[in-house]
Amino acid sequence: MDFRHKTPSRRVNSPTKSDYKKYRKELREDFNERCGYCGDHDFFRQTYYEIDHFVPQDKLKTISPNEYSNLVYSCRSCNNSKRAKWPTNDEHVHNDGRIGFIDPCDPKYAEQFQRGADGSIIPCSEIGEWMWHALNFGNPAHRIIWNLEEIRDTLMQVQNESVPDDLTSDIKLLIGQYIFYENALRGVPHF
Repeated sequence: MDFRHKTPSRRVNSPTKSDYKKYRKELREDFNERCGYCGDHDFFRQTYYEIDHFVPQDKLKTISPNEYSNLVYSCRSCNNSKRAKWPTNDEHVHNDGRIGFIDPCDPKYAEQFQRGADGSIIPCSEIGEWMWHALNFGNPAHRIIWNLEEIRDTLMQVQNESVPDDLTSDIKLLIGQYIFYENALRGVPHF
């Protein structure tokens, strides 16, 4: 199972656009409204989502900077952490099997990580460990956003259902957890 919920898939034959920034809508759809790298849903921080060049622009020699197949819908945390890192220095060689990157649309990408019970991202391979550090997957925001989404989804499921009295305390606990994580994401101190 993909630790991001679903493996993204870029559309093929996307019309060529003059500026890679004009692909934002298509990328957001193709990446399931999630960062291609960490899987964070943009529900909480959509304005902080950016377009990353999988192969950094300064390494491109034959690939156009506007090439759709090289673009990734990315949260600011992952995009800023990745920056121009490209250990092979060859636009056609993504990794050497130990260090480097796997395209987030490649099903092999999902095999490199799993989710911990607390929502943290855990590397499962040597190259996963390298990417974990390169993308700063230890950033607590990834865990917080994952938990907020899980809680929000549960609340949405029970929103229109009649709740038995014995579940009322569970729902209050869930709402308290949601408020805790949302405040943590926004930097509001908890008491």
